[in-house]
Amino acid sequence: MIKKAKPEDLKDLFLFKDLDSNQLQELSSFIKIKHYNEKEIVYYENDLKKQLYYLKSGHVKVYKVDRFDNEIFLYDIESDNMITKISSLEENSINCFGNIECVKPCEILIIDYESFKNFCLKNPKILLKVVEIFAKRNQLLECLINRELVYDGVAKVAYTLVNDIDSFNKLKKQEIAYRLNIQPETLSRILKKLIKRELIKSEHGIIEILDEEGLREIFE
Repeated sequence: MIKKAKPEDLKDLFLFKDLDSNQLQELSSFIKIKHYNEKEIVYYENDLKKQLYYLKSGHVKVYKVDRFDNEIFLYDIESDNMITKISSLEENSINCFGNIECVKPCEILIIDYESFKNFCLKNPKILLKVVEIFAKRNQLLECLINRELVYDGVAKVAYTLVNDIDSFNKLKKQEIAYRLNIQPETLSRILKKLIKRELIKSEHGIIEILDEEGLREIFE
């Protein structure tokens, strides 16, 4: 279902919260809101878009597919964040970086790109928010490069335990292995090794860190 955005749909979102009522009214004239179901694809890698996609609520994952049709997980994007990765404000269309799939039901703003660029030229304050969003996205990509090109399996697990223990304990082990691009059996062996070294302990499937410094030494 697609509906036209209203100013009240936008005013509390990070990207727009410092704008006045007139600016929000202008923005809403070229923004639509679409509801997506769990596991629905928002767009595919290499699609060419003339819209920006902003996650109003929900949770999506970004992934690529290799030549053997294997999914390669990249990162998550959660509520109140830009989905689209902008590489240049000079282009009139956007090449999509990866496949976007909804992990749970989502509301997504679909923003006309050309109109948004013109709006930014008149309201440079919003550009600072755009820069902040993509500075954080670049940090995600730096972590991704380390995870996939620098870290081995043990370092990937240690890094994730230190930096995102809550998600690690919420997700099934098969999902964690998928996100780290390792086999579930490999994940189990690594966890057993870390337990044996008394860096972590596991009770009823919940991991607790015993020696954070020891874990950091694995990946730093």
